[in-house]
Amino acid sequence: MRAYLTDCCDTTDEYNSGATCQNTCRDLGRKERESLRELAEVAKEGFKLKEQLIHEAKKGLEEKQSKVAELQFNKKATEDKVEALRVVKEAAEQPEKEAKDRHLKAWEEQQAVIQAEKDKAKIAEAFLRLDLDADGLVSAVELQSHTELDPDSDGMFTEAEAQGVLGGVETVDTGAFETVWSNIKEKYVSEPQPDIPAPEDPQTPEDTREPPPESDSEQYPDDDIPEEYEDDDQDEEEDDEEADDEDEKVPPTVRPTETAEEDEQAMPPYEADTQSLIDVAQKARDEFDEAERALRAVDDQIKGLEKEISLDFGPSFEFAYLYGQCYDLTTSESWGSWSGPEDSVYSLMKYDHGTGCWQGPNRSTTVKLTCGKETVVMSTSEPSRCEYLMEFTTPAVCQEPPSSDSHIHDHTEL
Repeated sequence: MRAYLTDCCDTTDEYNSGATCQNTCRDLGRKERESLRELAEVAKEGFKLKEQLIHEAKKGLEEKQSKVAELQFNKKATEDKVEALRVVKEAAEQPEKEAKDRHLKAWEEQQAVIQAEKDKAKIAEAFLRLDLDADGLVSAVELQSHTELDPDSDGMFTEAEAQGVLGGVETVDTGAFETVWSNIKEKYVSEPQPDIPAPEDPQTPEDTREPPPESDSEQYPDDDIPEEYEDDDQDEEEDDEEADDEDEKVPPTVRPTETAEEDEQAMPPYEADTQSLIDVAQKARDEFDEAERALRAVDDQIKGLEKEISLDFGPSFEFAYLYGQCYDLTTSESWGSWSGPEDSVYSLMKYDHGTGCWQGPNRSTTVKLTCGKETVVMSTSEPSRCEYLMEFTTPAVCQEPPSSDSHIHDHTEL
């Protein structure tokens, strides 16, 4: 019995296989070593980039912390300025309000006087129209001429109903009519229109009418029309064309935007003294609003910087450069949560609380980070429904390589 000790990489060293065993281990080993050297080179270059990222991130962090301190200091000064301008604004608004109130009150009183005069004129006009016999009294019989004043609107305005409208008396004078007017002014029509039937068109027997000739030219043959008639026809055609042109040139009727009554009811401009107070108060409001906007802007800056400083960008802030960058990952979160294993926490980042799937969970994305010289999305997939996986290379996860490649050894065949 013979024993053979061989190691054929293509498994042709089986007993009685009949195959010629070729030693390919050395070639495979060489390819493996080349692959490992390439990975080591990537890790080496990636780690150099990582060190640069860390340096820049720490510098940026110091700048942000310094900026927050500066903004906090400026915020106190801005708050003091806002409060001082608030006092100035309120002091300017008080006389402004008093002056505007006086102006409004005077205008309302004036309007009340004007309205009272209009009402008085309407009452006098109505009294004169209702006093049909001009005896200085309006009677129930005279009031019956205005059927729109019928209390029950049944179409029969009786004398008794008219007396009820007059306050239970047969006649009223101008003084008592003012009380009556307050009850009828909503219904009263100054000139009631009687119901007049529409006139009918008179019938003309057909046998008495003769159809007019269709045109004057029928009186003459085409060849026998006098020249003066031909000239008249041409003049009429030209006149019609000129009339059409004039109609086209007529400008459209322009309706006024405001009636005279609306102009009367509009409040007049403020007097010079009042307008001066308004201008002073408006200037104080503008300055106060500008200071408030500046204070809100400072607050927003501080909050934004403090949020960025508080985020977990890795133990040495190596992931800070990714903040605010877009790599084709649409999410409502600007920064996810680290969810890698305990010995490699920063190898995975989880984004939760995405939009809901139809009859399914909310979408979520896991980003797997591996060492690379560039920041690139390598692939995306959906391992489970509405759960996505993104493979991402970045120098931020590259680890410091060993000082030498002494761990790589050639394998010697037995």
